[in-house]
Amino acid sequence: MNAPLAKEQIALLMSDSLTYRSTVVEGTDGTIATTKTAPRSLSQRIGSLVSALLAIPRRRAVLDELSSLSDRELADIGLNRAELSHVFDPRFAEMRKRSATQGDFSRTASA
Repeated sequence: MNAPLAKEQIALLMSDSLTYRSTVVEGTDGTIATTKTAPRSLSQRIGSLVSALLAIPRRRAVLDELSSLSDRELADIGLNRAELSHVFDPRFAEMRKRSATQGDFSRTASA
């Protein structure tokens, strides 16, 4: 049986395994826009594809580990079962970071 992961360990695993990263710009109305980047070469695109394919087993392992946690353990790290499929989505991470800095405590866990 695997030991449950601490919140810091999950954050560490998630930050290294995000393969899609774009420059995020927040507008004056609070919306997020991505900036345009220069076209990438074929070798860079192939490298990105290989990185994404290699990250799949690692992401699957993290999701399996999170799925094995109880609802209470997920609540302890600030997640619920409905959010597990979004943990690798950069927009989800940005939304969570923004709600944490704004003091949004509407997502309290029920005991």
